[in-house]
Amino acid sequence: MAKRIFQLTAWSFFAIYLSASAEAQLLDIGLQKQLLVDDHVIARKKHVTRTLGQPVKENNGLPIVTDTWFYGTVLHDEGKFKMWSRRDAPEGRSYEYAESVDGLHFVKIADVTGIREEAHSFAVSIDPHETDPAHRYKAAYDAPRVMAGIAHSADGIHWTPYNNGEPVTYRAADTANQILWDEDARTYRLYTRTDFGAMGGAGEIRGSRGMVNPDVKAGPTNWTTVREWMFDREGKSESDRRQVYGLTDWIYCGVHFGLMSVFEWPLDVSEGPTDLIKRHERDIMNFYIATSRDGDDWDLSWVYAEKPIIPRGGDGAFDKDIILPSSTIVTHNDRHWLYYGGANERHGTKKVTFPRDQAIGVATLRLDGFVSLQAGEKPAVLLTKPFRLEGDRLLINVDASQGEMSVEVLDENGKPMAGYSGRAAAVFRKVDDLRLSPQWSKPLSNLKGSVVRLRFHLTRAALYSFQVIE
Repeated sequence: MAKRIFQLTAWSFFAIYLSASAEAQLLDIGLQKQLLVDDHVIARKKHVTRTLGQPVKENNGLPIVTDTWFYGTVLHDEGKFKMWSRRDAPEGRSYEYAESVDGLHFVKIADVTGIREEAHSFAVSIDPHETDPAHRYKAAYDAPRVMAGIAHSADGIHWTPYNNGEPVTYRAADTANQILWDEDARTYRLYTRTDFGAMGGAGEIRGSRGMVNPDVKAGPTNWTTVREWMFDREGKSESDRRQVYGLTDWIYCGVHFGLMSVFEWPLDVSEGPTDLIKRHERDIMNFYIATSRDGDDWDLSWVYAEKPIIPRGGDGAFDKDIILPSSTIVTHNDRHWLYYGGANERHGTKKVTFPRDQAIGVATLRLDGFVSLQAGEKPAVLLTKPFRLEGDRLLINVDASQGEMSVEVLDENGKPMAGYSGRAAAVFRKVDDLRLSPQWSKPLSNLKGSVVRLRFHLTRAALYSFQVIE
């Protein structure tokens, strides 16, 4: 018995040591905004709940572009919204490029050229790493034999495939494909679909594949697979419940947001024949977000909580059965614009196909509003890990319109500092501000270069992000 007690004590001590080490870890946050999607910057928290944001569907929930399937992209560039989308017509399939001033009313500019017409998907990114104007735009699509291809363009309209139009990776790539530059990792990333089980046949299970390549111009086929995965946390039979239909990556403030189309209860058409009015719950696709700090290991909490970032519409809605996210998210005028494709019928099977209407909608979200830490009636406390203060001002994105918020500056060990803690920290009541600048009895600039922590106090408030600036 004595030996067993010693083992428990040793493990308890080890756990406490690890916890204390993680809490005391000195973070290098510089001047980058800190999102609260995870505990990366957080040492301790009490009486707060991590809550998913609720985007508002624009245009009263009606589509902004009709008769188009959206394995595509919307970007904001050169003062306007730019959209690439697929149009299926009796005479054949084509990809279109359109522009908008307000993000809601798009005008077709041209048909995309250089990409094979049979392609299912086409996702565009602007490469901030590129020095050659002819390669400023890059795109991923499905090349012949259901394998991923990539291409480049100077204007987003006229495209030249890399690798002479031949695939740059192996199967599969008939849903969402994306190429983008990851500045922190100094590499290009390519995301495609992958298969498990009977590839391309009965018993096929859909998954996601992430790859890296530091120089696509020098070696367009030199992709290294980092990870291939499928949903299996609940066991092998989970594929009957959900599969990854597509995943793309949007990098924002050091966080990778996985924009996921999840195929739920795939190929289960037991709810009956075609019905363009009734909302179905099986053989449907939902839009979830996942988060990551490296673009490879994804936090899938919102998927398993069954909380889509944009819920499907109700009976009669154009997006009642399928929502497919754009390959990226637009941030403009202090709002995030989440474009998506919607359909009013299920995915369908080879034996049971559904005629359906397809269109594009958009929802918007407050700046940094994807995930918040919310406090209710009980006073909540949030303590950050220590970091070196490299600026002289603090900006806080907070909604305390129904409550209050204050923030103290503590030393590296979490001890109060005179002039920055207790009554020296101003209390803000009934405020809702994207860039609240708190004040203390002493100027924050006095602490520049010092290692500090922040301690937030919240009541009936939601905290979204904070940022040190110069």
